[in-house]
Amino acid sequence: MDCPTCEAMVESYLDSELPAGESARFEAALAECPECRGKLERLQAQRALIRDLPAARAPDLLRARIERELRVDTPVPVSAPRVWPRRTALAASLLLALGVGWIGGRFVGREGSRETDELIAGYLRVGLGDRPVEVASSDQHTVKPWFAGRIDYAPPVYDLTASGFPLLGGRVDVLDGRRVAVLVYRRNQHRVALSLWPASTAGNVAPQVSERDGFAIARWRHAGFELRAVADLAPKDMSLFASAVDQAIDGSR
Repeated sequence: MDCPTCEAMVESYLDSELPAGESARFEAALAECPECRGKLERLQAQRALIRDLPAARAPDLLRARIERELRVDTPVPVSAPRVWPRRTALAASLLLALGVGWIGGRFVGREGSRETDELIAGYLRVGLGDRPVEVASSDQHTVKPWFAGRIDYAPPVYDLTASGFPLLGGRVDVLDGRRVAVLVYRRNQHRVALSLWPASTAGNVAPQVSERDGFAIARWRHAGFELRAVADLAPKDMSLFASAVDQAIDGSR
């Protein structure tokens, strides 16, 4: 075996991809090829260093994004050439990053605050999880009592079917280290996750809708509650949802 052939086989040998016969020929050729033997030793040392890196837990937002990319990709037919779609390749490369840990700081979303990252991560858990809600019901009198003992306040719960947003149920999530109520609604085939908790500041603040990574995010304060809604909806639909929530709260007084 000549040296160029031997050198080309180094990484395949490390990955255990060579057939038994080729692997034996490669190992025999190493004795006569110090350059290839040196390359093999360097790669082995690099992989050992990577294995020994401290593995910091990746943020929920990044993990959720990767899962989302993997799940939404269109499968390639068995008869098709082995070419990864772009999103699958991206997700796989990010999974590799997760496997070796993070070097040099915490992942930060491209835009917005930590709260935004956590809200989107929570929404992706709703949209991708096997159990988007922990209590499934369109009856507000079933959903609201479910939160008792799970959080330290009673959230306002309303079915918004008349406004085009039927209630699917509720769940508890963690936002900025605090357990908060999350109400899940539906808009056609889309889900809307509404997180709400008691406000520390008095007065109402009108809904402000922004976009981030294809998601519409509404932030507002109303009737003593901070409210945050996330969905893969058009901003105008998110504005309609926020208005429907406010009207339901005001109509119950």
